[in-house]
Amino acid sequence: MTAVLIPTGSEAEWLDARRRGITASEIAVVMGLSPYSSPYALYHQKLGVLPAQDDNDAMALGRYLEAYVADRFEDRYPAFNVTGDGRRLFAHPERPWQLATPDRTIYDDASETWCDPIAVLECKTDASYDGWGDDGTDRIPVHYRCQVLWQMDVLGVQTGFVACLFLHSRKLRVYEVTMDGDAKDDLDLMRREAWAFLKRIYGRNPPDVDWRPATTGTLKHLHPSVEDRSEFIPRGLAARYRAACKAVKAAERRRDLAANQIRARMGAARFVHSGSRGTPQVIARRDVYDLPEKTITRKAATVDRLVAVKPKETP
Repeated sequence: MTAVLIPTGSEAEWLDARRRGITASEIAVVMGLSPYSSPYALYHQKLGVLPAQDDNDAMALGRYLEAYVADRFEDRYPAFNVTGDGRRLFAHPERPWQLATPDRTIYDDASETWCDPIAVLECKTDASYDGWGDDGTDRIPVHYRCQVLWQMDVLGVQTGFVACLFLHSRKLRVYEVTMDGDAKDDLDLMRREAWAFLKRIYGRNPPDVDWRPATTGTLKHLHPSVEDRSEFIPRGLAARYRAACKAVKAAERRRDLAANQIRARMGAARFVHSGSRGTPQVIARRDVYDLPEKTITRKAATVDRLVAVKPKETP
């Protein structure tokens, strides 16, 4: 089975072709597993009502370092022939709406690349180890797993590699995902959800709103102005909203109480830890630093904050 390479002569054609199906970077959004977007936001982007996600420094840095990560991967696997620039758009030969734009495609050690690839490669950067396993394992964040499996399915390969450069440690780890029974079950579910999502678009039937910031941004974009009128909502929704507001305030008080109790115990220490003596775990870090005066909007001040520390961080 050979994936279909979609010819796109310009950026506009490339974006238009991607809008017609579900790409590998979008399947995690459809599944509600992406930390960056939401089904509600993606639905309106596909219809052209919502503009594409704004570029930011993190995205720009990831693109800039993509070639470096790919080169580091090639250094580790010199037998592979790694090609591509992350711009080639492929479609599944039987499901033209299933699309993928892998960062790189991998062939065997032959110099020609006319044959089918043997694997795909995704090049990532991250600022923490959250969701990542040890080097050489298949443990990667779930939204990246969705992306790589989708690409593997489109290109008909049994292996997908993810090379990630961790910015805080400057270490590269390589992960290998294989098309096992669990992967096939996951893909079966993803294909069903993707097709159901496309039918929503064809039928102009938007997904339910959810809690994600991308949904909030979409709603603000859809209704940028305020009209001097009132709208009725069901009593149940009103009750849930009021109860949630109270719960947030109560949770904030419990958090502030625990933070003050920690401050009382740590004194002038920078870190506080818990657990057994043999395996202490850092719980929080105290940061104290001065902010200089910035025009008339901010006076010079001292910041003193208690920051919850992630499990991987150590003093």
